[in-house]
Amino acid sequence: MDYIKYDTTLKASGKEYQRIVFWNRFIRNPIELILTWIPAIISIIAMSMGYITTYLAVIYAACWAYPLYIFGFQFRNSVSYHLKHRDPAESAPCTITLMENGVLAEIPEYNRMDHFEWTDFTTIYDKFGYYMMFQKGQMLLMLRKADMSKEQLAAAPDFIKKNIDMNTCRALF
Repeated sequence: MDYIKYDTTLKASGKEYQRIVFWNRFIRNPIELILTWIPAIISIIAMSMGYITTYLAVIYAACWAYPLYIFGFQFRNSVSYHLKHRDPAESAPCTITLMENGVLAEIPEYNRMDHFEWTDFTTIYDKFGYYMMFQKGQMLLMLRKADMSKEQLAAAPDFIKKNIDMNTCRALF
């Protein structure tokens, strides 16, 4: 294939988006996950060793409440806020064309054309039904695999690997 062209949207939305953001924020970069849970784990160990007073019980409760707050409230609210305030073109129908010189995203509803060179990408993941293309820590593009035909889906990994520079971009699929 000389190119792969299909209709999709630029970025995920709804539950798909929430799952991808959770993975990107806590699993791909586990530092925040670790730092969130360390105080709770230390407080459980301290309690099991008998270090308990009224003052420490309040501190332990705060250590347990913080991860629950981060995952239960703050994370969901930040995802909802981003979905409400992000660029509407990211949810609009678009045509993606994978070519030898890069990836073209055409969004006719917003009269917008974005061209990404293969050298723009530093990491490409195959997760959650998407090819997620990053430049360092920033996600530039998501290619939804469910919108590709069977032939395109079979050809896409080889097409991407053929065109990226394997010295500067990691393809994790």
